[in-house]
Amino acid sequence: MADGVRARIAGTGRYLPEKSIDNFELYTRDDVRAAFDIERARTSLRDGDAGELAPEDVFDRWVRQVTGIEARRVLDPGNTGLTTEHMCAAAGKAALDAAGMSPEDLDLLYVASLTCSDSVPNGACTVADLLGVPRLGGYVFNAACAGFVYGLASGWAAIASGMAENVLVISGDTLTTLVDYSDLNTAVLFGDGAGAAVLTSAAGERGFLGKPAMYGEFDRAPLNLVGQGWETKDEPAPKLHMVGGPRILRNAIHTMAAAADRAVASADLGWDDVDIVIPHQANLRITVGLEKHLGLSKGRVIHNIGCYGNMSASTVGVTLDEVLRGLHGSVPDPATLVLTAIGGGYTTAAAVVRI
Repeated sequence: MADGVRARIAGTGRYLPEKSIDNFELYTRDDVRAAFDIERARTSLRDGDAGELAPEDVFDRWVRQVTGIEARRVLDPGNTGLTTEHMCAAAGKAALDAAGMSPEDLDLLYVASLTCSDSVPNGACTVADLLGVPRLGGYVFNAACAGFVYGLASGWAAIASGMAENVLVISGDTLTTLVDYSDLNTAVLFGDGAGAAVLTSAAGERGFLGKPAMYGEFDRAPLNLVGQGWETKDEPAPKLHMVGGPRILRNAIHTMAAAADRAVASADLGWDDVDIVIPHQANLRITVGLEKHLGLSKGRVIHNIGCYGNMSASTVGVTLDEVLRGLHGSVPDPATLVLTAIGGGYTTAAAVVRI
């Protein structure tokens, strides 16, 4: 790679399903109501009038208190006929449009997902075909909620090595198809969506600063898929299982902060040089906790889980697109952004990008 040339983000895009289910609609499900302990939740609410609330109001306030989520987007493949790959293609097309590029300009396609409709052909082949470039090389990988940042790091490496000049990175998941609605730790949490970014090689000061940080730690308990047939008899359909709890929240905060610290140090920067932090939107208490842990002023850490839910790796991609399109306020020019995420397994990644 030539001196002075770096990988930069040329354009971003997102796709969010039209259907949105708020907490009140979610509570109409029989399995959700059966799993919800109304009186226990009522006593946990910080609202002074909790004793007078109707059950559906207790549920709504409890969900918002423990997660920050008011609604989540749902693709509903059975009714729409759409798949994770369709969402990814739509987000990728939006990113290409923002970059002023066509699919034919691409050298590689990386798709981060754990809910592609097919294993073979792999989801990247399907997405490339939907984009009109069926011979484009690429692959799908599963890094759980850290997948988008893992994909950006992979795209950075491909450009830094000279293997590619233009790389499309997409994350997309339909996690609502994996939800066990009798398990409230997951029933209230997840939503569907896709985010994308086009990386290109360019000279100048904008782009990825330093090496992205990526590492993992084996831990099955916090989040796993159960029911793949060989694990759970008579339950072949995979279902997400999440433990949750204060220990998981604290670990997410500290691990995302550590990855971000490592990426900022690799870029030879300090936190005073950072304008905006985009963390994985797993839970509002986590992103607010990260903001406090890093000692950053209000507005520098982005929070948007309220209307989307946890969309796995797509939360960073979707939020990045919203930030760059001005939906979270004005963005300095240039702006230094830190992206950081933690996913089940555990997977962790962070990167510093100047836009």
